Amino acid sequence: MIPYGLLSQISLIVIAAALTMTYIKPMFVKISDIQDKIALYQQETQKVSAVNQTLATLVQQVNSVPLEDQKRLLTYMPDAVDTIAVPRDIEAIGAKAGVAIRSISYEGPVAVPVDITDPTSSSAPEPHSFVVDFESSYGQLKEMLSYFEQNHYPLEVSEMEVRKIEGGFISTTIKLITYDRNLPVVEVQPALQ
Repeated sequence: MIPYGLLSQISLIVIAAALTMTYIKPMFVKISDIQDKIALYQQETQKVSAVNQTLATLVQQVNSVPLEDQKRLLTYMPDAVDTIAVPRDIEAIGAKAGVAIRSISYEGPVAVPVDITDPTSSSAPEPHSFVVDFESSYGQLKEMLSYFEQNHYPLEVSEMEVRKIEGGFISTTIKLITYDRNLPVVEVQPALQ
């Protein structure tokens, strides 16, 4: 016989409420947490896919540059300045212009202020300074400057001092700047264990 009294109905309500509070509600909370994690995972997966797509596009652009152009770029902006080849090239330019070079000296990298708020400033090209001292006519000086402009890597005149000497000639001291790629330092992350 099934009792239908008020007391049995109240006890069934209490049991149902207790079941709801102790089992069903925590399960709904767990399900809600799992759904939130799934949604977050899907968002992060979409972000990673977008980054991978962008990276693949950039790799495709780099790979589409002809090999000859890549060699020219490496010549124009080498990874490191060759402190032997640059003076040799300057000497060849001087010989071509017909000037009498007295000295060529490497002064080293030029300190450039770095803006720590700009993340691209740390990978900007690094300037290197060479000082050339020579004697020439005015026409030969102009010709030498023209050859500096036509060089296959940058040779920028940053300072120039010209003095008149005997015989209608001039003595010139030029500070030339050339660049190398200041490649960003790649930090290796430890492997996860």
